[in-house]
Amino acid sequence: MKHPYRIYITTCDKYIYALRPMAWLMNKYWPNTPPVEIIGFTPPPFDLPPRWTFHSMGRQEEYPFNKWTNAVIEFVESQPDQVFCLMLEDMWPIRHVDTEAIQYLVDYMHQFEYVARIDLTGDRLYAGGMRNYGYVNRIDLIWSNPASQYHCSLMAGIWRKRALLDVFRRDWSPHDVELQGSPLLSRMSEWLVLGTRQWPLRHTLAFRSQNASKLLLDEIDGEDIKEMRALGYFDPWEAR
Repeated sequence: MKHPYRIYITTCDKYIYALRPMAWLMNKYWPNTPPVEIIGFTPPPFDLPPRWTFHSMGRQEEYPFNKWTNAVIEFVESQPDQVFCLMLEDMWPIRHVDTEAIQYLVDYMHQFEYVARIDLTGDRLYAGGMRNYGYVNRIDLIWSNPASQYHCSLMAGIWRKRALLDVFRRDWSPHDVELQGSPLLSRMSEWLVLGTRQWPLRHTLAFRSQNASKLLLDEIDGEDIKEMRALGYFDPWEAR
């Protein structure tokens, strides 16, 4: 049975314009994208694609960087989805997404309720101490060693609602989720974190080290950069 799922993308006022290249690349590399739910604050001053919905969680001032989890927790608690894909706004797809593989993994999580998260990138594949776990259809599963770094990584992945609410704490930044959430999750023996050898989603990180003034395009196809630049999608960073 194929289970429908949605993509949750978190953003903030400082990074709101990252949604335009994100949407353009999603449209190109993730055909028939599932419904996208944006978790943000001030609504964007531009149109979003069809089936993209913006949810304002309130005023940005009430959710500073070190309270990032507050908005995520509140939104996740309000939604019916038991399984969903979670991404940040600068995780722009750079290759065609293996949508069939992601559907297999969503269905797998609905079947095995002890799986907290399945990484969609190469993050768990290259984490220390991983081992083969099994497979689902043509997808090879790997086990994330609870002692490995970033066991609670925020790289694009499929999350279980109950697990996220177990691990996330209020008044945490994204960095806190990875640095404090990883040892916390590692002690929760009831939860399993998996990845795959196939790497269904390849994305770049357009901003790093909280630097919204610097745009990193080195992993994006040159023709994609040319087309998006012509559309003015990089103007907020390049037209300075």
